[in-house]
Amino acid sequence: MVKNTWNSFQIILEIQPSALSEKYHIMIWYEQNRSVKAYVINKKLKIAPNRVKLPHVYNSKRQQLCLYSPSRNEWSGYNYIVDTIIPWASEWLYFYELWLPEGKWYGGGHNEYPNEDFTEILKDE
Repeated sequence: MVKNTWNSFQIILEIQPSALSEKYHIMIWYEQNRSVKAYVINKKLKIAPNRVKLPHVYNSKRQQLCLYSPSRNEWSGYNYIVDTIIPWASEWLYFYELWLPEGKWYGGGHNEYPNEDFTEILKDE
């Protein structure tokens, strides 16, 4: 446990998405009745050669992973972090490693690169 207050906590854990994957330190920040956020904190994530930003993040600079859509109520305070956020972070990192060589996101979600078929080097949309 990194930080704990009466209505929030922060923890750091190590995740290795597959046996061949790197190990990542993830900080999970939970605020009661508000949100849960996940950040990669032990390394600067690389950008695919034909991209200019990380895929599916809320904040590229802070490396805040996009694990769910709050507007679609895909996660709530009634969900266990161990059953949702932690496996979702591991899955995000797995797809991130697949994304690195060619810049193609296989992890689903919203259309990160809408002009994918029309340009070889894509700019920050």
